[in-house]
Amino acid sequence: MAWGLGTRVSSCIGAGEMIKAANLAWNVTVRPAPGARIVSSRPDTYDRYLIERDPVGQEKEKAVLGLVGSRYVPLQNAEAFSFFEPFIRNGWASFYTAGALGNGERVWVQAQLSGQIIVVPGDAIDKFLLLSNSHDGSGAVTIRFTPIRVVCQNTLNYAMEGGSAVISVRHTKNISDNLDKAQAEELKRIVDKVFAEATTLFGRMAALSLGADETDHFLELLFPRSEAQRKANKEPERWDRIKAVLDDKNLTPPQTRNTLWALYNAIVRDEDYRSSRETGQTARLARVWFGSGHDLKMKALNFARTQLAQAA
Repeated sequence: MAWGLGTRVSSCIGAGEMIKAANLAWNVTVRPAPGARIVSSRPDTYDRYLIERDPVGQEKEKAVLGLVGSRYVPLQNAEAFSFFEPFIRNGWASFYTAGALGNGERVWVQAQLSGQIIVVPGDAIDKFLLLSNSHDGSGAVTIRFTPIRVVCQNTLNYAMEGGSAVISVRHTKNISDNLDKAQAEELKRIVDKVFAEATTLFGRMAALSLGADETDHFLELLFPRSEAQRKANKEPERWDRIKAVLDDKNLTPPQTRNTLWALYNAIVRDEDYRSSRETGQTARLARVWFGSGHDLKMKALNFARTQLAQAA
C-alpha cells in the first residue's frame, strides 16, 4: 500500500487520535534478518534486524521497511509524535494533515501554528511545522519549518541564517514521554524565533526590486546555462517556466512583482509543481519536503540572503 497527499485531520485532537484518523494506526516490529549472527557479548541479540510493518488494507503479508542494527529501537507512530502534545494542549499549534511515504518508511504530520506572517497586505504566509519519523532506520524524529504562501500554496522550506533546517528529537524508548514544561517552552521559543526571523527576511525580500538583468543573474547562479546556451543567448526551459510564474497575476500578486520575494516564490512554485520522472504524489512529496527539492529551496533562500547583503 502507498500513501499520497495524506489525510486532513481535526484540529483539536491529540497524537493518538490523529494517527488513527490518518489511517496510520499500524505497528512496526523487528525480527532477525536472514543470515544474522548472534552478538557474542549479548546473548539472544542479533547483529541485524528487519523492520516490518503490519499488513494494511487488503495486504496479507508484512512489509519490510529497512535493515537495522541491534541497538535500533522501534517507535510506533503515535509514540513518535506524542512529544508534540504540549503544543496542542496549550493552543500553540494544531495537527493539520498526516500521511506516509513509500510503504511507510517515513511517516509525516503537518502541524499549523497560530497566526500568520503578512509579508505585504494581500500576501500572507501560514506557519507550518513538518514532523516526520522514519521506520527504515535512517534517522531521528525531525521537525522542519515549512511555511506555506497562501496565494499560491508554495511550501517555503526554511532555516535560520547559519542554522539548521531541521530539529532532531532523539529516537529512544523514552520519546513517547511528553516534553516537560521547560523543554516544551524552549522548543516553542526556538520555533517563535525562527518565524520571527522569517517575517523580517520575507519583508526585506519583498522590498528589494529586481530588474531583468538581476533576475537573470540570480537564475544563472541557481540554474547555470550550458556553454551552448550562452553562445546562442538562449535561456533554459526552467528559466522560461519561472518567468511565466512571475508574469501570472494569480501566482505573483502585483504588489510584489519585480521583487526578490516574487522571484524566490516563482522558483519554489516551479520546484513544487514541475513535471518530473517521479511516479505519483508520494514521490513528489518526498522530493519537495525531504530530497532535492528541499535542498534547492534552501539554496535559493541562501542566494536571496546574499542578494540582500549585497544590496544593503
